[in-house]
Amino acid sequence: MTRWHPGDPVIVREVWQGKVWTVRALTIVRDEPDLLALYHPAGAPWKRPRSLDGRRIRLPDQPWRLHDDVLPEDALRLILPGQAHSVLLIWRKRWDLLCWYINLEEPFRRTPIGFDYMDQTLDIVVEPDMASWRWKDEDEFEEAQAKGIYSREQALEIREEGERALERLLARKPPFDERWENWRPDAAWRRPEISARWQEGQ
Repeated sequence: MTRWHPGDPVIVREVWQGKVWTVRALTIVRDEPDLLALYHPAGAPWKRPRSLDGRRIRLPDQPWRLHDDVLPEDALRLILPGQAHSVLLIWRKRWDLLCWYINLEEPFRRTPIGFDYMDQTLDIVVEPDMASWRWKDEDEFEEAQAKGIYSREQALEIREEGERALERLLARKPPFDERWENWRPDAAWRRPEISARWQEGQ
């Protein structure tokens, strides 16, 4: 397996039923057997879905086109291989930690240009001191089930994955065992760009 090196730019895509849902240009922080860490620089480009008449949409329940946008905040994404969630640290300007964020998702899959996965709507927001947390987007998650995006069984599995992630948080198991809040990007890293290769495999 070919691994990426710190500072390498990669393309990370969400893919729903064979069609690209989002595209982000990110930077490799670590690519090791026990951890994948990716940096989302504020202002980096991303492509997000809109309906055919230009409205923002959150669920893949209608046709869409990708529109260009930029990532609003600096974030560090931590992924334990094979797990159906990632952990993000999201900072305001001047590296003021806004929150830890548990993103429930399909496990990341390697591609020649980076990684593919698909978000699974439900998330957990954790306060910077890890003392409290709350589920996020529960209404949207219920809507996704009503529209048949997730079966009842899939929805239970997604919520159970969130519970397991919270157990890891409370026990300070990886990736919660390192002081990631003190991490900063290498000043020599260039801002990643979305290359024409983002459409590979589509």
